[in-house]
Amino acid sequence: MERNVCLDIAKAICIVLVVIGHYFPADAPMWYVNFRFLIYTFHMPLFLFASGYIYQSFKKEESYMSFVMKKMRRLMVPYLATSVVIITIKLFTQSNLYVEHAVTWFSYVRMFYMPEAGYFLWFVWSLFSMFLIAPLLKTKAVRLSAFFIALLIHYLPFDQMNVFALSETKRMFMWFMLGVFCCDLRIQEKIDVLKRKKYFLYLVIVVAFGFLATYDMREYASCLSWLGIALVMVAASLLEKLPKRNGLMGALLTLSTSSYIIYLFHTTFEGFAKSIVNKLSDGEVLSQMEFFFSAIIVISCGVLFPILLHKFVLVRNSCLKFLFGL
Repeated sequence: MERNVCLDIAKAICIVLVVIGHYFPADAPMWYVNFRFLIYTFHMPLFLFASGYIYQSFKKEESYMSFVMKKMRRLMVPYLATSVVIITIKLFTQSNLYVEHAVTWFSYVRMFYMPEAGYFLWFVWSLFSMFLIAPLLKTKAVRLSAFFIALLIHYLPFDQMNVFALSETKRMFMWFMLGVFCCDLRIQEKIDVLKRKKYFLYLVIVVAFGFLATYDMREYASCLSWLGIALVMVAASLLEKLPKRNGLMGALLTLSTSSYIIYLFHTTFEGFAKSIVNKLSDGEVLSQMEFFFSAIIVISCGVLFPILLHKFVLVRNSCLKFLFGL
């Protein structure tokens, strides 16, 4: 089935934002702290929105168990394999190198019910939980009802269920169902109509940036999730018109293709790069310019090395392809 290029581009933008957001050293300057806060208001809602939209766009008629088993192979097997790799690396390096979220030997047990290797892996647990529910929502009316229920649950005041990342699922299921709901509304066809009215798109972008420049982001964080999703989808719909041989389009599609592997391994490669930066700086506070260039290096490692791992190692071995959901 033909890929949705607009959503591929949105995923590419989002995975870069995820890698940026997960680099947060203690001496980060205020401009970076604010930029990271902005990213965190919408980057994971966008990922879940895209996941729900893609699921609803390309779902096939198949048995519930067959679907669940495919998601087990695609999500949970890579989760376990990645957890073993990351925990093992941490165990053998944390005594000599700086490691965020140190682990113990018991972490090999905890990974079966907690994102123990790194909290960022909550996303895999949550997405799998959502895929357990989504096939049961057979009609548009039921899916719309599920969206409003997810919206209600999102704002309920309980967030202590860390087992199986249930607290994150409670917060994020709304965005997955928003993607499903927008697919049911055929929202992308409506965006295609609006794309012909360029002045409308320019107005949306100007108003959005005016909003960001005028208001305190922390006061309006809940609004920024919706705004961020809308802006990235508008940007993706504009970039979709680039020729397929354009270098930027090629880079975006490569990022999208490798997005899951980047998500699984970016913190590992970022961690190595960050440890080297810490050793070279000898623990001293970096200047603004030094921080800027070190951030580029660390973030680039978090993006490029997982892509190389995907293209030149994982896809060339049938066992590794199975272990990492390829």
